[in-house]
Amino acid sequence: ARGERLLTLPALPRSRAFQDWFFDQIVEQLDGGGPTAWTVMPREPEVSSDELVPWDPCQVRTSRMPTIAADDGNRIIAANGPAAELLGWSPDDLVGRRLTTLIPEHLRRRHTAAFSTMLLTGRTRIVGRSVPLPARHRDGGVVPVRLFIQTQETADGRTVFVAQLAPRATTAPEVPRTVGSARDAARSATGEAPARVPADGPSTEGDADTAMSALDRLSLLAELGSRLSDALDLDEGLRRAGHLLTRRLADWCVLDLFTEHDQVDRACVVHGDPRGLRPTAYEGPLPAVSEESRGPLARVLRGAGPLLLTEAPPPEQADNALDRDYRALFHGLGAGSAVVAPLRARRKIFGALTLARATGRRPFTEEDLPLVDDLVHSLALGVDNARLYQDTRSIAERLQRSLLPVLPRVEGLELAARYAASSTTAQVGGDWYDSFVVPGGDTALVIGDVTGHNLDAAIAMSQLRSMLRGIAVDREEPPAEVLRRLDLANHSLHREATATCVYGLLKGRAPGPWELRHSSAGHLPPLLTTAEGETRYLDEGAGLLLGMDPDMPRRTARDLLPASSTLLLYTDGLVERRDEPLDEALDRLRRHAAELAREPLDTFCDELMIGLGADSADDIALLAVRPS
Repeated sequence: ARGERLLTLPALPRSRAFQDWFFDQIVEQLDGGGPTAWTVMPREPEVSSDELVPWDPCQVRTSRMPTIAADDGNRIIAANGPAAELLGWSPDDLVGRRLTTLIPEHLRRRHTAAFSTMLLTGRTRIVGRSVPLPARHRDGGVVPVRLFIQTQETADGRTVFVAQLAPRATTAPEVPRTVGSARDAARSATGEAPARVPADGPSTEGDADTAMSALDRLSLLAELGSRLSDALDLDEGLRRAGHLLTRRLADWCVLDLFTEHDQVDRACVVHGDPRGLRPTAYEGPLPAVSEESRGPLARVLRGAGPLLLTEAPPPEQADNALDRDYRALFHGLGAGSAVVAPLRARRKIFGALTLARATGRRPFTEEDLPLVDDLVHSLALGVDNARLYQDTRSIAERLQRSLLPVLPRVEGLELAARYAASSTTAQVGGDWYDSFVVPGGDTALVIGDVTGHNLDAAIAMSQLRSMLRGIAVDREEPPAEVLRRLDLANHSLHREATATCVYGLLKGRAPGPWELRHSSAGHLPPLLTTAEGETRYLDEGAGLLLGMDPDMPRRTARDLLPASSTLLLYTDGLVERRDEPLDEALDRLRRHAAELAREPLDTFCDELMIGLGADSADDIALLAVRPS
């Protein structure tokens, strides 16, 4: 140490190759040899499955997705406004705090252990995956989120963990597919454009310096529509479209959109080669379009165009805040020529597209205007459809959130529930849970799943949930009879639903004993886990799913619940996986539940969501109850 021969730790993940190097250095330096830094050693294949993304704090601050970054010392080093607002902080207040500040108390020990294991071994179950987790709000409450963590590397070789937080009922960031090099996939994950193919390199695509053939134009139009329609959300679709246009037609692509309050927002700026450039620095709110605005952007936002610009707007057209901003953008892009065109759909202007080529490249000409006009028509249609879809999805999301019940407080019982929308499909679905106290004092437990993952499924779920409550409260009948009457009511609907459901009545008073009476309509069986870790599925009382034959007889099962045992009701998204037998999936759930038998009930639920719910292609709902 006095000789300053200690070496810095390598970037994660660490593996056997690092350990071998470390011990070799001890032996060699004790024998009088000089130090050999890890960073000059050949990188072994098993050290890292892909290259780390270079760390750039600007990407966190300018991201529209709630994003937080932490170092390998478990301290927050960057946070953006959306993340801070989601969790009740300001960005400056978060920086410097321990990451555990944002982790619920019952999960902190697990986080610390998992983080230490990752630092020492490189093994992780959460990096690169979409995982449903609770985050801690500043006021002490819990915010359900989906967490997606990536590792990035600083210039001096240290590792940064960048986490995106999607509110639980929204789609998580898409895990990038590996296309070309790992570096391109990493750039895609952070919103950067992939590196451009050199003009003299092999390529079948059009180039900005050569005229495009008719086939190239048709191909570009078709691919533009595909980029927008395949994206999970509008921001991602715009960036994909920008990457395509900068690779095939221009050096820069800028998209300005009107917001719902008639303000203008620079939604997307993409450059064909982002090395050394910061396109996202130009994004954000713009000055308002006033009557004095006479520059090219203002004219296009009023419906003019496409406009061909062969030089920067003259100073006399820049006496307004919006016009000055656009003139500064033109200079900042190093543009020698540009085309500005309006985005129009349903007879309404809602934005503008600017395509720019750098000085020295073949300038845009009048011959390019028809192609750009076709492009903005395709782009406008895609943006309009995406906005309509987002509006519909937002309505459905609010509906689903409003239907999640508040669990009752029952003396002698602990209750906990979790819900997570699918990370890969629509943001709403037909999974639901419910619990309430019937007039006789028993506690009702409900779990159900309506077929489908769309707004129709959410509406059908709300109808079934409401009808089941009404039927259960109206008459205190055995669970089998309640499900039979629910099926009859379901058949009276204009569009009857096909659904599975478990309805149970928990009978007893503190301090016990407690008895569960339940009936199942085609649903997966409840799981009972004792405090000693013994597990068994309560598979009696099974019957036909709802929506098939309301006259089919149903059965009610009876089971005793020992003190401190845990009864788990869940939907299939927690266990079922494609190409895996259901028996294996249920065995996996039993093993996890047995390991968590003595954990607090909130920890029990969260650990199941973390261990089994990551990257689930289906919605997940679970309801757990534990008698004292």
